[in-house]
Amino acid sequence: MENNTHSKSEHETTRIVIVDDELDLCFLLSGMLKSQGFDVSSFYTLKTGLAGIKELRPDWVVLDNNLPDGLGWDHVNEIIDSVPTIHIIKISANPDSDRGRPREFIHHLIKPIDANSISSLIRG
Repeated sequence: MENNTHSKSEHETTRIVIVDDELDLCFLLSGMLKSQGFDVSSFYTLKTGLAGIKELRPDWVVLDNNLPDGLGWDHVNEIIDSVPTIHIIKISANPDSDRGRPREFIHHLIKPIDANSISSLIRG
């Protein structure tokens, strides 16, 4: 069984990408995670989020499903293919079945989300 947490040295920072079109949620979640020492970037569309994930190669992505330009969850396999070690937290106001490949590193949260629950998942 694979370990569900990332082992980071003292000098490495966990990189997180948030992909969600709710600007307030991104702002609040990003601020809370940054205050805990995480390196956080936010994207508000699927297109920019996917490009950001490929460029930044984060440890974690917080991925909304219903985005203005598509369904985020339909791109889970693409994300995993581009960053095989990534952990994904899928969030949505409407629960949906997991259409991505089953994977130990995929978590589901239903909005409204508690920022502490995301931090707890990341910290392991």
